Parts: sequence; C-alpha cells; structure tokens
Amino acid sequence: MVSTTNTNPLILTVVNPATLEVLGHTQVASEQEVKGKIEIARRTFGTWSKMSLAQRLERLEQFRKLLVANRMEVAKLISQESGKPLVESLCAEVFSVLETCNWLKKNAAKILAPESVSVNRLFFTFKKAYNVFDPLGVIGVISPWNFPFAIPASSVLTALVAGNTVILKPSPKTPLSAQLLLDLLLEAGFPAGAVMVVQGDRDQARWVVEGDIDRVVFTGSVNGGKAIMDMAAKRLLPLTLELGGKHPAIVLSDANVDKIADAIVWNAFTNAGQACASIERLYVHHTLHDALVQRIVERTNRLRIGDPLHVDTDIGPMIDAAQLDRVNTLVQRAVAAGAHVAAGGRVRTELSDRLPHGLTGHYMEPTVLTGLWHGHEIVREEIFGPVLPIVPFHSVEEAVALANNCKLALGASIYTSDKAAGERLARRIRAGMVWVNDGIYSHACPDAPWGGLRNSGFGRTHGKHALLDFVNIKHIGSEEQGKRDWHFPYNTDRLELIDKGLTAVHGHDWTGKAKALIGMLPRVLRLRFGKGNGKESNKKNS
Repeated sequence: MVSTTNTNPLILTVVNPATLEVLGHTQVASEQEVKGKIEIARRTFGTWSKMSLAQRLERLEQFRKLLVANRMEVAKLISQESGKPLVESLCAEVFSVLETCNWLKKNAAKILAPESVSVNRLFFTFKKAYNVFDPLGVIGVISPWNFPFAIPASSVLTALVAGNTVILKPSPKTPLSAQLLLDLLLEAGFPAGAVMVVQGDRDQARWVVEGDIDRVVFTGSVNGGKAIMDMAAKRLLPLTLELGGKHPAIVLSDANVDKIADAIVWNAFTNAGQACASIERLYVHHTLHDALVQRIVERTNRLRIGDPLHVDTDIGPMIDAAQLDRVNTLVQRAVAAGAHVAAGGRVRTELSDRLPHGLTGHYMEPTVLTGLWHGHEIVREEIFGPVLPIVPFHSVEEAVALANNCKLALGASIYTSDKAAGERLARRIRAGMVWVNDGIYSHACPDAPWGGLRNSGFGRTHGKHALLDFVNIKHIGSEEQGKRDWHFPYNTDRLELIDKGLTAVHGHDWTGKAKALIGMLPRVLRLRFGKGNGKESNKKNS
C-alpha cells in the first residue's frame, strides 16, 4: 500500500497486511519515464516480433524452469505482500502460471499458424485465401493486488508469446510481486525492452493508456474499468476488462449438504474472500436451508485465522485497513437491517498467538449471514471480503431470477446431485462462467476462458481467446491478374450471371439449381472471353 507518512510522493512503501511490517520500497515512475519505457517497448517490438515463435517459446520454457526452481521464494513473497495463505500462493498463483506456460508451449503454434479460408469456388475458382495472425505491438497490462503474480503473468506471457512487447502497471499495493515476475523474465532471456514494469497508481495507469500502445488489459474494480474505458475510447484503443463479480451459488433441493459444504466454504473464503469470483450470495432451496447453514457454520468456525506464512493458516488478512473497514461497515449495516450473524462477524484485534512480534494485521473473521433477502445491500453489492450471505428460495425459477438480477455477471455456480440438470440450468444463468458442484478452479486452467459480461467487463483472458486478442487477424487473398465477373461495366449478362449463380448456390430444389448452373455458362463465356460482351442483351432490353 502507499505510505501516508512517507514525505517522498515518488516512493511506494510496501507493508505486510498480516504483521504491518514494512517489506520494502519502490520508486514511482514519472510521466517521462512511462513515455520512455513505451518508446523502448515500441523499438523492441520491431525485433521481438520478428523472432520465430520457437525462439519465443524457448525463453518461455526457461522462465517456467526458473519459476519451478524458485517456487517457494515466489510464493512466500506473494503471501507477505498480499496476505493470502502460503498454500494459496503456491496453488492459485505459482501453479496457475506454470500451467499457462505449458498451455502456451503446447497450443500457441497451432493457434497462430496461418489458417486456410474456404471461399465460394463457383465465383472465386482460382483464389487462394487464408488468415495470418500478426502481433499487435505494445500491450499495456494493468493488474490488481488480489492475485499480484498470476493475473499479470497470464496476460504478459500470452502477449509476449504472440510477439508483442508489454508495459506492466501493477497495483501500488503489491509492486514487489510484479518486480519479481520481471526479474524472472529477464533472467530467462526475454529482452529488457520486451517487458517493463511501471510502478505507481492512477496517474501511471493513465499515462500508459494514453501512451503509444496498441491494446490494454485491465483487471480491477468496475469504476476503475469505466475510467480506463473512457480514456481508451478517446483514441479507439481496444481493451479487455475483467472487473467485479457477485458470484451467485444456487443449491438445488437434491444437493447433498454434507458433500457440498466444504466446497461452498472454500469458494466463499479463499483469499479472505478477496477474489472477484468468490461466492458472494448463496441461494439455498428452503428445504435444505437450515441443514446447510448448520454445516457451513461448523466448517467456518474451524477456519484458522493468522499469519499467511504459517502452514496451517486458512484465512489471512485483508489487504489494508480501508478494505477491512469497508467490509466491516457492510456487515454492520446488514445486521442493522435485520441480518443474523451465524458465524464470525468481528474484526480481529487479538491474534498475538499466531503473529510474530505480537503485531496485529487487517483481519476479519470469516462471516456467515442469514435472515436476508435479495433486497439487502450486502446481497446486491460486491463485498470483496470474507462474508457469505445466505438467502432461501422456493423454486428453480425464483433462483434463476435472483441469480440473474445483478449488474455483475462474472461467475456463478450450481450445486446438485444431478449433473446433467445442473448443466442445463447453467445455460440459463447470465455469466461468463458457470460451474456445477465447484467454482473458481478454472482460474488455474489456462484452457478455460476467463471473463464476464454486463458490469463485469468484456473480453477474455486465458486460452485461445486471449491469445487471439493480442494479434491482428489479417486476411490475405491472392489470384492471377485479370478481370473478374463482378467488375464494370454492369449489363444484363452480368446481372443474370450473378442472379443465376445465386440460385445455383442458394436455391432450394436441385432442378432449379441445375438449370441456373447451365444458364450461367453462356454468360460466363461472353463476359470472360469478350464474345458479345453482353451488348446484345442490353439492346433487346432497350
């Protein structure tokens, strides 16, 4: 986070949210430095984009090997800087990036290879047509603090493999993880100008977007996304936005409450609920409500809060005091509006037995709220903290209506003993991703596209869709020189040729199609070889 006591506004002071200890400092980039790095990236693009894909993938493989060798060091820094437990740093961050490396190595050549295009051979008999995939240029990646390594690495690596260069602007709350990512990339052999980090906050993000870049990928809040989109619109800059979420989980009447309770608790409270795809509203069939609440409360009360570097810690701190206060305020408002705290509900100020030096970080107990309905603020608004509101429903139609009654539409989940029925219901949920009997896992699966709609943004990260977002899909068509059937001058023969050709291709009965095809022949001969050139037909018509 940015220090409020530091007298130098060009220095970021990074604080461990678990212990409040200072982890380090980093320099904030000036406007001139941002412009300078974009210029370097532009020059480097000229050489990097001309390298073969095999050469780029060789550097990717070196990066993968370095990450494997340094995995615990990387995971430890992520935990210290973001507050997520060490298990999550290793699994959701490091493992996720390694999977991205493997996916790109296996699939990039196939996806980016020239693609043959089938054209209509009746009119385009001798034409060769195909698509090529050229890198766009300089990509701006603006990443958040909640997954400070995995989220930027996914876009950075994909853009680099496609032949682009990258300017990465990480969150000012987690600058060290981004710097470590850069160090590993440079050590792996990526050119210094191919990927560069710009440290800072909103000004630096604005300078990147307004700079000479060719696409921007932004992950963050809805308001932040709107601001980025407004800046990008001024110069028609293409962009990908991955914004907030309000994950609705629907528990159908046939679900086994003992089997699903652990999944729901994890999907609600992983990373202290600071994930855009965390469960933020649980809709439970009224016949299962009490039983499932009991099991969720039992498991929630067993979660261990503490220093994320302790191997048995389940719930780490929130990122900073402001986020803690915001979430606590939402809980208190819900209670004042009639919600019942079934588990948690408090800010923890006494954790000396699980923290070094007796320091206290930004801790909120994982909280389960009942006695709610859809109109409550905490059910409608994004929480981004360890809070699970539970609402009963009486029919599947009601559950679908509740799930879709939200401007945020990133992820959703359905819990049922009938997987086929769950999949059918998933088609009715408006979201970018719907998981049956699970959730969030696909963030670590680079094959699966990640993204939403409505106020959750647009575009996709991960997989072939992200790779294709970083290229210009260029169509190339070639043929020998010569006159074409649709060229000037227009006349009766030309009109009838097109009309009969249309019938031959799109007619409904084979007899009519055959007659049209036969009728094309004399007109083709006249038009292509100049015999009559259509003049006789024109005279008859006149």
